[in-house]
Amino acid sequence: MGRKRREEAWHKDARQAVGVLKQGGVLLHATDTVWGLACDATNDEAVQRMNTIKERHPVHPVLVLVADEGHVEQLVGEVPEAAWDLMELGDRPTTVVYPQGKGVSSALLGANGSLAVRCIREDYSAYVIRGLNRPLASTSANFTGQPTPRSFHDIPDDLKKLVDHVSAHRRDDVGGPGVPSMMVAFDEAGRFTFLRK
Repeated sequence: MGRKRREEAWHKDARQAVGVLKQGGVLLHATDTVWGLACDATNDEAVQRMNTIKERHPVHPVLVLVADEGHVEQLVGEVPEAAWDLMELGDRPTTVVYPQGKGVSSALLGANGSLAVRCIREDYSAYVIRGLNRPLASTSANFTGQPTPRSFHDIPDDLKKLVDHVSAHRRDDVGGPGVPSMMVAFDEAGRFTFLRK
């Protein structure tokens, strides 16, 4: 008889989220930065629906969340050494915009083919990504042009009603991180520019 693994309180909720995402649904959940909307990054219809919920124009792509460093390489090919350093040594979560992306909905690529990726270090989101076995498209849980919510209670009720699963995990956190990730863009030569500090 094997040893029973410890079940975290949020595992059931995360498994429900995975089921919803596998069906092409949109999730509302806490991330390592702010509360966000998420869907399967490889599902064109789900990405379009998430953009519709957010009232986001499709020419403005959203970022992709992955759970492991190997996933980053699958989506962008070569990762500059400086990008690894920024992700590992940064004092807060870092989203890296790579010059070329692949393996996700074309709606997530910039006009020049770029792709924004963040390797998430938050247990719930990582569990969901691994359960789905695909990256998540992710954007803040607000309507375009409205303030980014700092907690679950700051998210408009109208938005909550439009998603397929509202995570119970961390709903009672008063402030949460509430700060968007740092964002850095790399060019083909491996040079980078800070887009958001």
